[in-house]
Amino acid sequence: MRPLIGITAQRREVNTTYGAEPANTVVLTYSSAVAEAGGIPVLLPILNPEAVPGLIERLNGVVLSGGGDVDPSHYRLLEHSTVYGVDAARDEFELALARQIAETKLPVLAICRGLQVLNVALGGTLIVDIPTQVDGGFDHFRAGEDAKRAHQALRLEESCHLAGLFGTSELKVNSLHHQAVAEVAPGLHPVAWSEDGVIEAMEPDDDRWEMRGVQWHPEHLVDSESAARALFEGLVRAASEGIS
Repeated sequence: MRPLIGITAQRREVNTTYGAEPANTVVLTYSSAVAEAGGIPVLLPILNPEAVPGLIERLNGVVLSGGGDVDPSHYRLLEHSTVYGVDAARDEFELALARQIAETKLPVLAICRGLQVLNVALGGTLIVDIPTQVDGGFDHFRAGEDAKRAHQALRLEESCHLAGLFGTSELKVNSLHHQAVAEVAPGLHPVAWSEDGVIEAMEPDDDRWEMRGVQWHPEHLVDSESAARALFEGLVRAASEGIS
């Protein structure tokens, strides 16, 4: 039986025959990557946090997807001029979801914003804007065609699970973010860094939890990079354990 993999949604306006309407959306790169890895993708709309426990019971794994910034108030910082795309309802839902995922040790692949949400949910903080707050930090937001190719070098801790999964401790990835992990949440640890020292991936201290958090966007690289495919295959494999 193929595992059910929930993918968190982003609210956008879509054009309909009766005008623009708000919608819960997941771009096809996420759902296609999950399906190609052997899972059944399920869109997770933005819900009341009270729905989270019942939702978790029905899923075998989760992709915490990318999107706008987490409101800095959730990690005890004031608003910053570079913060964009804040969705209060999405923050509340995903922070509750992330805490429940951690509590139940549900397999999870946390991507870009997803990694940041997980870190904040468990007590960590974020760099609000890399170019203006990191000494020597460079612009990590490379959109357009650069979003679909591996252009940024990073190094991985040789003993980490991701290095074993990828078969290498050096990797090139894409990069679509201006924020990153600052203070690491209890129970997590960094395992990859970009050339300016920004954290690019994290793993849990508890080896029993299949949690992989990456700051890049592997869903855009599955057609060209084996490491990107390996992330989704690893999630589906972990989610499949125990399914009869």
